Amino acid sequence: MDHYGKARREGLRLYEAALRANQDPYLPVLENQVPSLSRLNRHALGIQSVPLDRVIGSVSRGRSYAFSRNFFPILEGGSEFSGKWEHLYTSVEETGMSQPVTLLEYMGYYYVTEGNKRVSVMKSMGALDIEADVTRVLPAPSDSPEYQAYMEYCSFTKDTGLYNLYFSKPGSFQKLLAMPGVHEGDTWTEDEIFSLRKTYNAFRTAYDTLTGEKKPVPVGDAFLRWLTAFDYREILNDDPKKTQERVRIMLQELATQDKVRLVMKPQDPTRSAPSVPLISSLFKPSRVKAAFLYTRPTEESGWEYWHELGRLELEKKLGDRVETTVRIIPSRDSFRDTVDPLIREGYTSIFATTPVMLNSCIEPALKHPEVRFYCCSLASTPSIVQTYYIRFYEAKFLLGLAAGILARNGKIGYIADFPIVGVPSAVNAFALGAAMVNPDAKIYLNWSSATWFNPQLPFEDPDILVVSDRDITAPSAGSREVGLHMKEDTRISNIAALIPSWGPFYCTMIERQLSGAPAPAQSKGTATNYWWGLDSNILDIVFSNRFNAYAMRLINGFRNAMCNGLFSPFEGELRDQNGTIRCEKERRLTPAEILCMDYLLENVVGSLPKLEEIEESASPLVKLQGIHGNIQSNQLSFSWE
Repeated sequence: MDHYGKARREGLRLYEAALRANQDPYLPVLENQVPSLSRLNRHALGIQSVPLDRVIGSVSRGRSYAFSRNFFPILEGGSEFSGKWEHLYTSVEETGMSQPVTLLEYMGYYYVTEGNKRVSVMKSMGALDIEADVTRVLPAPSDSPEYQAYMEYCSFTKDTGLYNLYFSKPGSFQKLLAMPGVHEGDTWTEDEIFSLRKTYNAFRTAYDTLTGEKKPVPVGDAFLRWLTAFDYREILNDDPKKTQERVRIMLQELATQDKVRLVMKPQDPTRSAPSVPLISSLFKPSRVKAAFLYTRPTEESGWEYWHELGRLELEKKLGDRVETTVRIIPSRDSFRDTVDPLIREGYTSIFATTPVMLNSCIEPALKHPEVRFYCCSLASTPSIVQTYYIRFYEAKFLLGLAAGILARNGKIGYIADFPIVGVPSAVNAFALGAAMVNPDAKIYLNWSSATWFNPQLPFEDPDILVVSDRDITAPSAGSREVGLHMKEDTRISNIAALIPSWGPFYCTMIERQLSGAPAPAQSKGTATNYWWGLDSNILDIVFSNRFNAYAMRLINGFRNAMCNGLFSPFEGELRDQNGTIRCEKERRLTPAEILCMDYLLENVVGSLPKLEEIEESASPLVKLQGIHGNIQSNQLSFSWE
């Protein structure tokens, strides 16, 4: 068989495609791309198994003209070169590769110093890896995301010896380490390394088979998103057929490109409703079955209690057009066993009411595109799961106004729960509200989920008498230290609290389904995150009659201005604790900037705790949606309406 002729035909195809695209048709040359190459530091890595899809070029021009991109040969058949290439192919078929090639690794890609023909032959055979003697070339330091991602890759390879797994975005290796079943620490066992390599290779084979040359995202990035959708501990035991099936159902989701559309309010009823496809309107349901998933019984959890009130409001408003049920799901292990029977029973809307359930929703949502999955979460990118949350920072600003009025000495305590996405904006809005009426106000921040937290003495300073504590309490809780309150000797005087009202959201989503609006699986490409606030009747604040009526007029004025879009807490010059300007004069922060906040403003005394400083019971949520957790908020990913 003329192996060289077959490889050359592919090489010429790639060569001509590059010319049509106005690209260099030959192998990339590292010396041309990095003029300072000879001056950069190098580090010998020794013999490694290198992924062939990351071997992309030659170090010097040399023989590079003999190959098109991806190392397919293009010289005429019958030449000395083609004869040697064919002989090498036969030798590898019979006895395997006799000696490793020599490569330079730069920014996660490999370039051939010696062994171009061996790489060409192995690629034409469809091999995944090649043995190579590798030298790493360390790039010049940079602030670019590419450099940060590469430094994380270097650290990962040092700890694990795995060189074939590469992510293009910084923070990705931390996400990998945070997943259940992957060892988090400096020393990896041989079994852990073997399991990760085996899982990645199985994924890569299936991904290559299903996508060919047109990959929606690089293989490493796709692998990470795949692990997010499926339980790592479970897929370790998958056979190739099962792996390919899991990859297949994930392909549409991989094409979404991490775009998130923030829907800031319900549609204006005076505007015409979006058109519903004719086929959908003809077969729209007359009744919807909706399941609500809680992590704890409502009498034990204030968070779930308010969602339960929303469910009851849904039932009351829509009557016999909706049927609801509740399931308690304490862990991811029991999620699928609960959700699959619900789907078989005809439930077509699934509301997962806590952020920690987000990853669990992805697999069943992929398998059942006819079912609408919603998760109460922020900053999510799976398009197959719609997410929803409240702009709590708006109510926190109003409570900050009240706290600033009450705290004559300017000292105000603030007890936050978890350092997750959305919480810094709430703390900062509260601090801005207090400073607006009391320029000397300082917000003393503590965290109820931190290992150091002492509920009996959250603040050592006895002069902190005005405190903002947890907003939502369980019906069974007896403590009055909730919301905004004042401490007077041993007495607690409750002043104000924010009230979430999830009912309007649940009613809107079910009414959309009743109207025949398409499920998210039918609108490809962008994830939807509903992020409603005061203007949507999903959030409000209540005050006790202890609070001054004249001060209430001031607060209501700000409330109305926010509802009408005339005011935002985050406008004008804003500085963080380090004095860095985060918002310039005459400017207002965008919704994406507010959502992605990972800093505290200058009148906040305290810090954002790290993962190792969080109580074990809170770590799953913080790992997933913490300020530096698995779901990283990227401002460029968001659009809003």
